[in-house]
Amino acid sequence: MSLILALAMAASPPEPIFACSFGAKQLVVTEAGGALVYRYGTPKKTELRLVADAASHHVFYHRTLYARAEDQTLRFVSGDYNYVVYAHWSAPDAGMTEESSTPESYYGGLIVMRGERELASYRCRSGGDMREWPIFKTLPQDEANMTPPE
Repeated sequence: MSLILALAMAASPPEPIFACSFGAKQLVVTEAGGALVYRYGTPKKTELRLVADAASHHVFYHRTLYARAEDQTLRFVSGDYNYVVYAHWSAPDAGMTEESSTPESYYGGLIVMRGERELASYRCRSGGDMREWPIFKTLPQDEANMTPPE
């Protein structure tokens, strides 16, 4: 087997559940071995990596559905700190016209908390979309919707 063929057949990195850029920093959440992996930092240096599964009670999921929109959050817990990854999506208006139209929109980001106090909030400059994944159904549910308004 040629080296090129072997490289082409090598396992590709896991598809992100959530990926977002804040400029030089980025946040990526992936699934590996039945757990969610949270990675924050630059492409070359990881500043914070958290791995959590349903049994650990260190990751929680929330989803709120609206008539033509949804909010989703993944909250990772590390000691006194909470890292809330959020995504909001809304569908375009039904029957859009040139005079009155609301296109599809989405935004996402990260909220860092210590206890109940918000320490930082970052809105994605690019990315920030989250689709529902089967692993979400296994996670403990958060009762509160922590997605900030647009």
